[in-house]
Amino acid sequence: MKKRLVMLLAGLLTVLSMGFGLAQFSDVPAGHWAKEAVEALAAKGILVGFPDGTFRGNETLTRYQAALIIYRLLQQIEEELKAKGESPTLEAMSPEDIEALKNAVQELAAELAALGVRVSALEDSAATKEDIARLEALIEELKAQPMPEPGMDQAALQDLADRVEAASIAADTALAQAQQLAEQLEALAQDVEGVKGDLAALQTQVEANAQAIQALNELAVLLNQDVLALQDRVTALEKGLADLQGINFEEFASKEDVAAVQEFAAALRSDLVGLSEKVSKLEGQVAELSKVQYSIKGSLSATYGTVVTNTGTNFDIDRLFPNAFSTGVFGNVTSNVQRGDSQQGNISYGGASLSFGLKNTAPGTQGVAVSEASASLGIDAFTSSFSGTPTIYFNAASVKGAVDGQPFSVTYSRKNSAFKFNDYLFANDNDTEAVNPRQGMVATFGASKFPLAPEFTIVAGVAGTTANDGSPALNGNYFGVRTALKPFSGLNLALNYATNLGNKSAIGMDGGLELGPVNLSALWVSSQAPGAPVANFFDNTLSNWAYYVQGEGKLGPVSLSANYHAVDPLYSDGQAGMSENEDTNYYGGLKAGAPYGADTRGFGIGASASLGPLAIKGYLESEGNYALAAGSVNDAWGLAATLGSFRGFSLTGFYNAAYTGGTGYLSFTTPSDAINPGVNYYYTIENNKYSSSWGVRVSHDGKAQDALIPTLNLTAQYANFYVSGFSDIQVYANLSQPFKLAFLSLNPGFRYHSFTGGAAANTGDYTTLKGGIQVSTDPLLFGLALEGAASYRQTDYVGNGSVVTSATQAKELYWRVGVKINDFLAPKLNFSVAYAHYEGDQLAGAGLPVVGSGNQAFNFARDRVYRSPDPIAAPWLATPGTQAGQLEGFYLEAKYYNLTVAYGEFALGPLGSFTDYGRGFKISYSVDF
Repeated sequence: MKKRLVMLLAGLLTVLSMGFGLAQFSDVPAGHWAKEAVEALAAKGILVGFPDGTFRGNETLTRYQAALIIYRLLQQIEEELKAKGESPTLEAMSPEDIEALKNAVQELAAELAALGVRVSALEDSAATKEDIARLEALIEELKAQPMPEPGMDQAALQDLADRVEAASIAADTALAQAQQLAEQLEALAQDVEGVKGDLAALQTQVEANAQAIQALNELAVLLNQDVLALQDRVTALEKGLADLQGINFEEFASKEDVAAVQEFAAALRSDLVGLSEKVSKLEGQVAELSKVQYSIKGSLSATYGTVVTNTGTNFDIDRLFPNAFSTGVFGNVTSNVQRGDSQQGNISYGGASLSFGLKNTAPGTQGVAVSEASASLGIDAFTSSFSGTPTIYFNAASVKGAVDGQPFSVTYSRKNSAFKFNDYLFANDNDTEAVNPRQGMVATFGASKFPLAPEFTIVAGVAGTTANDGSPALNGNYFGVRTALKPFSGLNLALNYATNLGNKSAIGMDGGLELGPVNLSALWVSSQAPGAPVANFFDNTLSNWAYYVQGEGKLGPVSLSANYHAVDPLYSDGQAGMSENEDTNYYGGLKAGAPYGADTRGFGIGASASLGPLAIKGYLESEGNYALAAGSVNDAWGLAATLGSFRGFSLTGFYNAAYTGGTGYLSFTTPSDAINPGVNYYYTIENNKYSSSWGVRVSHDGKAQDALIPTLNLTAQYANFYVSGFSDIQVYANLSQPFKLAFLSLNPGFRYHSFTGGAAANTGDYTTLKGGIQVSTDPLLFGLALEGAASYRQTDYVGNGSVVTSATQAKELYWRVGVKINDFLAPKLNFSVAYAHYEGDQLAGAGLPVVGSGNQAFNFARDRVYRSPDPIAAPWLATPGTQAGQLEGFYLEAKYYNLTVAYGEFALGPLGSFTDYGRGFKISYSVDF
């Protein structure tokens, strides 16, 4: 009896849970593509979920479940027949649908017969209303019992808790049985074997089962009502568990029953724990595998090509168009390598590259832990000359990680090891010249756990030189160590040592201090020949010093700067500091990265202020040579004010005063038209600093948001060099981006420059006109697009001095036309054909045709179309020359992905004729993986 009551309670709770779970399923999430259909069928009672509230939409449908669904559909048909006397559903069914339905019912006949037997047995053991009534009476009896006295055996209370848990587990177990019972009861009503041929027979069978179906529905309603009431009572009973002590639980279930249920629950929990452990282990293995990420990539390339000329004369074909044969002069083997010139002859090559990478996303925190590593290999499979074995070499390698949480890195470079200690020592991080190769390693370590948290940098390697380099700053084995310290916040200091075997050794210090709005920095480097006594480092008469102190501060809208500096003459071209960044052998002083030039000593002060739309700048500098020899001091000061911006316009006025030949700082003795504190004067320096001049400039910025004419950049400037009487006018304009005219893209520009030399005896007046345009079309038929460009410059000189003695006209003309066809006949198959011409007359310097640098064809802030070096130092140094000639060529290139075929014909000669010819052919292919 007691066990029967427990089963009855479990079964009733199960039926209740089924009733509440018809329309909601926990495993059909919001947004699921079938959610609306599942919930609609559940609401109509056609689909019913499982006892745990799930739908299990991915499980296989059994034949029993199919029978149940068919029955529910037939039940809806029967309801329609009864309500309307006709069935729209059946009328909509075709004879084929009815025949398929009959076949499905017939196939399920055997299963339905077997289910009938099982339903009968289940009905015999089902809970009756009398059972429910007795259970309710027993619950009321329990509630009526008096409260237990203090000291009651606590085991009884524990038994009660165990009983509740057993009832819950039994309810879950009975839930499946109740679900099966419900399905079988409904399946019994599906016994529609009478459906044998037509719609009338099917209707008769449905009506025959109607009474049985109605009775079952009524029974289900009663059971649900009873279960609802019982659940309320059980809930109230659970809330009063703390007050129900001393109850004899033997009236409900024996200890053996409870123990059995507890044993089952314990086994289930053990299985769950084991499964959880396996999942956790698997997750750990996946995390461990994903912690380290590997990469590998590479390329294979092969090139066949030849370059020939009839005389070996240098051909500067880069002046015509970009091409596959050279990046500089196209000609003989004596070409200057510094400009990347191609050499005449066989340019065939085959090679490969391979790069490996490793990244640890969760490196260890103890010991040496590597977070990143990479290596790059290069292989020369074949070159222009035969070699029995290919050449394999490391191009680069790097490792990054931490030592007990302190970062370190090590990098290796085969040709361009980059590092910088300070501005005047081992400054080799911004040098890409092929003539200054450095093979070596750079290691860094941030010892944050050491006192003062030092950061160490160690460099070592060997530097070489190639042809025409002259005197490189680094040549041979080199080594250096730098230790940077941070004693406290705002202060940093660094100690340096560097040596180049057989060349130079140097020591130095540098650092900075931040005090609120003020920043101070200082540097000292002492360099001498290796092997000299250490004490000589500290005597500037026995070693080469470079030092400065500089500071910056900001007080509201006002910014101030000041410096004092001294640099020994031997720091020219980076020699004393072993710094290729300062190697200016090919640029005549134009390429220099240090803040102060070699062989200088002096100071400077600068100030600026922003007052709404008005910006004001000023400077004062005084500088002589390193020895401050008499007559070497130059002084300069100046002011500039800019008012802007209004509709993209700004207005600038400036005034400068320069003095040369002083015997001490700020001597202000002899005014000069152009002086040089540290570097040559260039009129492209902002506001003509370091000259005795005044001027005004109006500019329009085409990129300004409120620009009057969007994309138009315009500058008009007048400058007067008042000591010498020179005057200079410049007006130039261009577009920041092309403008569209139908299918055309146009980008024009122009320049006007007039310089008047006044009474000076060493120059003449001149006027330059320069104009140019670049044109391209949108793709036309078959992806074909046209492009062209032209630039012309004419300078008229008037002789009035010893250099320009007569009227002379210098000119340059460049034009190019071309056709491009993209995706021709096949995707990514692109063709380009170009023809170009350049000519020049009365050009000064090394003009035509051997110098490839200084392309200014479409830079309208410059006079020349081509000039090297560029810009020229000052307008009064622009003079005509005798260089003249012409160059033209034809170029064809085809590309299909990484396959390139190029062919070119070129001609060179004096104006009016051609005397030298060149030809190039090249086919290359590369595969990246």
